Amino acid sequence: MVAVAQLIPQNPEEKASVLAVLRAHPDLQDFIARASDNAKESFADVRITLDTMRYDDWGPPVRMLVHVTQPWDEFKAIRSEYVRWLTQDPAFDLDVILVMPMWSGPIESYR
Repeated sequence: MVAVAQLIPQNPEEKASVLAVLRAHPDLQDFIARASDNAKESFADVRITLDTMRYDDWGPPVRMLVHVTQPWDEFKAIRSEYVRWLTQDPAFDLDVILVMPMWSGPIESYR
């Protein structure tokens, strides 16, 4: 299982924010570990980060960004499977965490 501590930001303020959310939601750490493990198994090359940036006031308190660098067609197919897996996990709570698979692959592979 991926150590969630590796995903916590280094910036002291952001680190404190992420840790506060994890303390407030004790089951979240296990979910993040499972979602990270699944992302690493699903995608060929992935980097995962956590932060507390919100797009809107009603957004969840923490984001898990899954940066994927494989070609677009591969990412697109696997992303759907990954999101399906996420939504079937009973611990996935959109009010607490936004998990966002993001394509960071080679631009020439995009169609």
